[in-house]
Amino acid sequence: MKQTIVECLQKADLFKDLQTELLEALASIVISRSVVAEEMLFTQNQPATGFFLIESGQVKIYRMATDGREQVIHLFGPGEIFGEVPVFQGTVYPAYAQTTKKSNLLYIARDRFLELGKKQPEILLSLLAVLSLRLRHFVELIDDFSLKDITARLAKFLCRHCSGCSIKKVKLPFSKTDLAAQLGTIPATLSRTFKKLGDFEVIKVSGSFIEILDCETLKAISNGDKPEGF
Repeated sequence: MKQTIVECLQKADLFKDLQTELLEALASIVISRSVVAEEMLFTQNQPATGFFLIESGQVKIYRMATDGREQVIHLFGPGEIFGEVPVFQGTVYPAYAQTTKKSNLLYIARDRFLELGKKQPEILLSLLAVLSLRLRHFVELIDDFSLKDITARLAKFLCRHCSGCSIKKVKLPFSKTDLAAQLGTIPATLSRTFKKLGDFEVIKVSGSFIEILDCETLKAISNGDKPEGF
């Protein structure tokens, strides 16, 4: 069991550069959890007692608007951690965390992690790099919501799956409802945006599969440069 946890930790960006003995020390404080789909892991303003690493499955982090709408902040998958920032501040979780599918998680309690970090500071240093990347993500998120419309935001999301090829088929990693929430819109508006991109032959939508037909135009739209007549 411990060896399985060590292997899982080693695959995570947060811990991949740690030496084996440090991974084994970390594995000794990890609690493994198997959870069902749509299970609430923590709620907004709940005291932050620990953080999670996803072994398999998916977790969405979201906040609730005053009118009851969800604003998805991020969707995390295998090898990623979540819930770590408030843990190290000693405060509360600023958002909700819920699984979107059956998941296997590794839970690391705050007190035990900090105690280990005092003995092995390399573990804490590895966390700084991840937090820096997380900060960059939130800066880009703020920029997207304040400066880009839904068409540009959707195009940017699709561009992450476009590597310069002329045709590429992508399967959405989650439902269109969750994608709408992540992009800060409603499903109906997202559907109209997909249709508009399809009408201009930039993409072709087949259920949860998106075929990218014109990668260059898609990139231009993601930067706010829309084709004539769009």
